[in-house]
Amino acid sequence: MRFIDGVDVGCLVGIGFDFILAYGLHRLYKRALRSAINIENVQKYSIDKELSKKLEDAPYSVIPYGCIEGVIYPAVATLKSNFNSEKEGVMQHTSLVEHKSRRVQGIWSDVKNVIRDTLEMIPFYLVPHGEGLHTTRVLVTEPNSAHHIDEELSVTHENFIQTPSDIIKKGMELISGEVHKGYQETEKMLLVGRHLMAIGKLVKEGEEIKMMPPSSDFRYILSQKTKDELVRLHRNKATIYKVLVGVLGVAGATLICVLVYRYYKKIRNYEDEQRKKQEIQRLRDQEEQRRARIAHRTNPETLLSSTSDNWDQSKCVVCLTNEREVVLLNCGHVCVCGDCAFALPEPKKCPVCRERVDRFVTTFTP
Repeated sequence: MRFIDGVDVGCLVGIGFDFILAYGLHRLYKRALRSAINIENVQKYSIDKELSKKLEDAPYSVIPYGCIEGVIYPAVATLKSNFNSEKEGVMQHTSLVEHKSRRVQGIWSDVKNVIRDTLEMIPFYLVPHGEGLHTTRVLVTEPNSAHHIDEELSVTHENFIQTPSDIIKKGMELISGEVHKGYQETEKMLLVGRHLMAIGKLVKEGEEIKMMPPSSDFRYILSQKTKDELVRLHRNKATIYKVLVGVLGVAGATLICVLVYRYYKKIRNYEDEQRKKQEIQRLRDQEEQRRARIAHRTNPETLLSSTSDNWDQSKCVVCLTNEREVVLLNCGHVCVCGDCAFALPEPKKCPVCRERVDRFVTTFTP
């Protein structure tokens, strides 16, 4: 009996994959929940002289995790939009993506090929709202390392340039299996004068206050959303991850139960098989003893000649050696010995009528 078959291997692979996926989602859940708690508990500071004083009083002039809000103000000459001269910003992301369809094994699928993807930035400050001289300001460093900073950029230009083609070119592309659709040109910018919230490490170096990435336990955030919106966003993500972990947990537990049940059935079947083999062997021994007693009391030659026809008729139809010892159910044929009954390939079928064998029981043929 095989204790491990293809279904068991599939269950084991499924359990392993389920565990790995659940573990990864659980890490994402913990990270999102920790970010929500950190953002909710972070202290908010106003950009004024009081902030400078608090940094001077803090150890090493550092606040490990703080929140400020202000207006974007460039430290040097601004970046101008390539398509609208009135748009000025401190970060500029431009991309050119080629769109085409490709045939793979008879199935068409869309393919994107990035031709150009550039990011430019300049140093910039966060200054208080409505203050002209900006006596207190905070320099934002490494804005490109902020969490999902690309989502905070405003789209200043987006255009799809369709590739010109005629009937002949289109036909050649269909035959070759690659159809060019066109190019998508996109420009995004972090515009000057926009409101921005920054959460990270506040440091005072000399007379200048800087906002920079915090330690690895916290997230560096630059966002145009409010603090409450960010908390709600991260908690929603954590809830989704938690639900997915629960679903995967139920699926994994179900697979484990199926695997345990299958092994339990196999062990029970193995025990029944061993019991039947012992019973068949016991009947064989009894039959041999009975025939030995008959042979001892009668003439062996007479016995052999008188019972040869019956003996041939009682042979197993498979091995032609042992006697017929079991009844195949549900067809009821008595045609095989115990060894051949166990050796029948799965699914077991009667050698005589080819009907499916649900089970078999031992019998005694006098």
